[in-house]
Amino acid sequence: MNALPDLPVSESRNPDELRLVLPQEAAPLDLSAVFGNSQEVEIEIGIGKGRFMLLAASAQPDRNFLGLEYARPYFEQSLARIAKRNLKNVRLAHVEAFSFLRDRLAGESLAACHIYFPDPWPKKRHHKRRTGRAEVLDQLQRVLKPGSLVRIASDHADYALVIRRVFADHPGFRSVDFDAAQWEIPGMEEYTTHGVTNFEIKYRREGRPITRFIWQRV
Repeated sequence: MNALPDLPVSESRNPDELRLVLPQEAAPLDLSAVFGNSQEVEIEIGIGKGRFMLLAASAQPDRNFLGLEYARPYFEQSLARIAKRNLKNVRLAHVEAFSFLRDRLAGESLAACHIYFPDPWPKKRHHKRRTGRAEVLDQLQRVLKPGSLVRIASDHADYALVIRRVFADHPGFRSVDFDAAQWEIPGMEEYTTHGVTNFEIKYRREGRPITRFIWQRV
């Protein structure tokens, strides 16, 4: 299966213009000041090589996209990749997700959350690093606006079961019946049928089963 290529390169921006530099004081950010406008903000936890960020931000210029990435090589690669498209509605932060959600975002400040192929951290001693854990969901509930959607995809069967259980047990979220149309993100329909991340494209080619969830903040 051939995936659609990235969008064409346009007038480049300085990658540092996309880099979110956090103040030393751990206080909630003014996202309107960060982006220079009051558009709704969506967050992606774990941006990988930045494919979803550049596609979503290009397709929806009337929304802002905030990407978090802890792995420095992926973060720097995404900065360079997205800067080539001259996108003004993207900011990227090299941070650990839980502390960022807890310390840097105000309540009900986000309109949606995307978590695509999070690291399963399969060893038990590493489970505390997983995105799919109750304390992360507590913060997601706090920072998301009521009715906001959390889209998640995983190729790891055991971790997918954990994600399902943790969300199902959390009072702040309800499951949305799976509907392929929910994955047809506006302006990205062609891309979502092939893969919105580099990992998804790779895993589909390898024939790995992919589990998808949509949860709604109540």
